[in-house]
Amino acid sequence: MIRGVLYFTVIILSIYSLYASEDPLRDTLWIRSYPLTTGSDCAKTMFHPNGKTIFGASDHYLFEYDVATGTLLKTRATKSGVFINDYVITDNGKYILVGTSQDEETNVASIELWDADTGYVRSLSFGRLYYGITRMVLSPDNSKLYASFAPASMICRIDISSMTVEDSNETIGNDMALSPNGRTIIGTVKNHEGTDESMSFIINSSTLLPQYSLSTPIFRPHYSKNGDYIGGYTTTNFKNYAVVYDIQAQMTYKMSGHNSIIQDVNFSNDNKYLITSGNLGTGGYAIWDIQQRKLLYEAPYETGTPCFFDLSDNNTLYSTGGPFEIVVWNFRNPIINSISENAHSSISLFPNPTQSSLTIQFPSSERNISYSIYDMHGQEIKSDNISDSEVHQGFITINTESQMSGMYIVRIRVGAEIYTRHYYIVR
Repeated sequence: MIRGVLYFTVIILSIYSLYASEDPLRDTLWIRSYPLTTGSDCAKTMFHPNGKTIFGASDHYLFEYDVATGTLLKTRATKSGVFINDYVITDNGKYILVGTSQDEETNVASIELWDADTGYVRSLSFGRLYYGITRMVLSPDNSKLYASFAPASMICRIDISSMTVEDSNETIGNDMALSPNGRTIIGTVKNHEGTDESMSFIINSSTLLPQYSLSTPIFRPHYSKNGDYIGGYTTTNFKNYAVVYDIQAQMTYKMSGHNSIIQDVNFSNDNKYLITSGNLGTGGYAIWDIQQRKLLYEAPYETGTPCFFDLSDNNTLYSTGGPFEIVVWNFRNPIINSISENAHSSISLFPNPTQSSLTIQFPSSERNISYSIYDMHGQEIKSDNISDSEVHQGFITINTESQMSGMYIVRIRVGAEIYTRHYYIVR
């Protein structure tokens, strides 16, 4: 019964301000306001393939920052001066491809190819019929670029070496994602064939022909790292749902409980969790268990938190970006980041779940140990240094009788290192 209560409990950590009250699962590394921009438009943040720099886009500018320090290393801009809607980076970091919105004067949208060091190389233009580029993704070998358009429903395949369109289909997607093996695409069409209905298709990437349609349209689609799932969101009766499509079973699962409008999605590296972020007005992120199809964790932040996000390859850094700023955190969420949970195997909490007391076990060989406990609202409820005598015995026991049922976060500092654990009170 206890396990059932735990697994089906919606966990909310409320953070009152990015600047006044930190999420105990994330340490802010830095926040930078974008220079030059008016904040009229923005695109995603994206970690460089080497993990050392990160990109953010606003208006027609692409900014590159040092991940460790937040130093602005380089500012790039579209040659056309048109706003950036999306961009991708080749795996070797040599080239950047940028897709723009439609120029209001010429009615032309462009995909520009940049050399990461020397700048603009060439571009490919699309006329009034297609409007702006919405999404771009590279083939696994980085030789092809797939792009979708809105309000037209075109997906095209482009040869990068010549910057020419190899093939296109004008009925299969305003938004898209490419499978990790590069064989299939999910394309989502809003207002399919002029109706109010939206549809998603699984598409052969070689022929750009639909193989079959899904029962539920999936917006902002992403494939899991192993290619077993497609995640995103859908809307029914003006309500947002997180969505996971099981490709092998050909089953779509809608999950309710996200308290804000979903803007962006991604998968954890172990393919166990779907992460969703809120839009510009509501912010926050949520974590969903794919197998159980349940909301595990939701952390809303202050209104105005940027809406696009990216996770580093090892899931230890989290970045969000909006029209005016980019933020990078150390991400210590114990649900998706096993490193922070297991980095020091001798640190443990028991019994867990508990009712009246909790024992924290730590290495007796260490010194300068302290801990802080945070409740379900992100508020620190207890903080203390561990005395030398307690360190020598290797554990302390804390009275938890006054704590309400729910999840609690313990941050344990051992010297200069910080480790995160969580426990549950169940009564």
